[in-house]
Amino acid sequence: MKKILIPMMEAGGGHKMPALAIKDAIEELYPGQFQIDVIDFAREAGANWDDKIIKGFWDWALARPELTTNLNKLLDALNHLTRSNMVMKLLYQQFVRKGTNYILRYKPDIVFSTHFFCSSVALFARERYNLSYKIYSYMTDPVRGHNLWVNPRIEAVIVSTREARDYLVKQGQPANRIKIMPFPLNKKFFEKIVKTREEILSELSLDVSRRTLLATSGGQGIGDTAEYVKSLYKSGFPFNIIAVCGKNKALFDELTELKNSNISDTPMAVLGFVNNMHELLEVSDLAIAKGGASTTLEVLVKKVPTIFTHSAALHEQGNIDFCVNNKMGWQARSKKEFDEIIETILNSNILEKYKENIEANEYIKTLPEASKNIARFIVKELETPYKKHARKKISYLRAVILGSRISKKRKGHRMKRIIH
Repeated sequence: MKKILIPMMEAGGGHKMPALAIKDAIEELYPGQFQIDVIDFAREAGANWDDKIIKGFWDWALARPELTTNLNKLLDALNHLTRSNMVMKLLYQQFVRKGTNYILRYKPDIVFSTHFFCSSVALFARERYNLSYKIYSYMTDPVRGHNLWVNPRIEAVIVSTREARDYLVKQGQPANRIKIMPFPLNKKFFEKIVKTREEILSELSLDVSRRTLLATSGGQGIGDTAEYVKSLYKSGFPFNIIAVCGKNKALFDELTELKNSNISDTPMAVLGFVNNMHELLEVSDLAIAKGGASTTLEVLVKKVPTIFTHSAALHEQGNIDFCVNNKMGWQARSKKEFDEIIETILNSNILEKYKENIEANEYIKTLPEASKNIARFIVKELETPYKKHARKKISYLRAVILGSRISKKRKGHRMKRIIH
């Protein structure tokens, strides 16, 4: 049985959810024909220190979007120096060492990665041990990525949109090593919900006669959304509120305490990390969210106009721009802007107009089949053999020179430690 390895990093849910959607699609279309493993790569390989650093940095970045946006710009400007292959060799040697050993033991027939660092490790393993498998990297930023995704030495980086393709070409990814395939979402977002609206709201102790607002800040529950939820609740907002706090227990406790204070007549359900987002969006009329890829596309396929309160970095701003430019959502950069948007929603039929815009959007119409199309692509690629590509001389020399410099510096640091 051929093995399909789908490595990712569970830094939030943005890399995990597409990976699981693809796995589910392969299993549905080709039941029992392949071994498919979605792994949190660094953790699974035993690179615990690097795993902690990478995930810790993401949590730190989520709380500092302005700084992270500037970091995105710096990554793009430095280009060759900040591509994933280079960064991995410079900063994450433990992940490289243990990850390549994991690949050697696993022996994949194809690697379909949803994280740039995982793609690099798979590439290093292939080159070091002369292995024969194809590597594809799925860029989980639908509209605008960052320079870490650029990797000319793998078969292709697969992107969701033409805008994402143009961005990668600008950053130096060869056009013939980019494919466009719409973003994979879990099939449950397209299946008919068994429960009725009344049943779902009643289970949450919410008022079935009211419209409903869903607030989320992604899997980590970090960001500005909570402040707006508290403000709406205290003002007696005439919608139900569903507040999804993700893994942020402090936020969950804070909002639960606010709800239990009974200072408002607004019905509010406070939830932690959820697996039924498709049901919650089914009963929602409006959302407040961070501009993460999965969240953005999930609200759109469920036809829920959304107020985006923040983005983790520049690559998420592209998702927000897509919604705002197509009049499917709003961006609130301040409390004043947020209040103005809420005022418009309460005093007009703009929600209905935005829902119509979502229904008419051509890209959204491609999403129900996206996971299955990627599944078919992966299986088709398994049927053709891997062809080794010769590296360009200039690229090879650059890698050798940089590698020797890194090696020299490390030896120098080791000698200093021995002397002292």
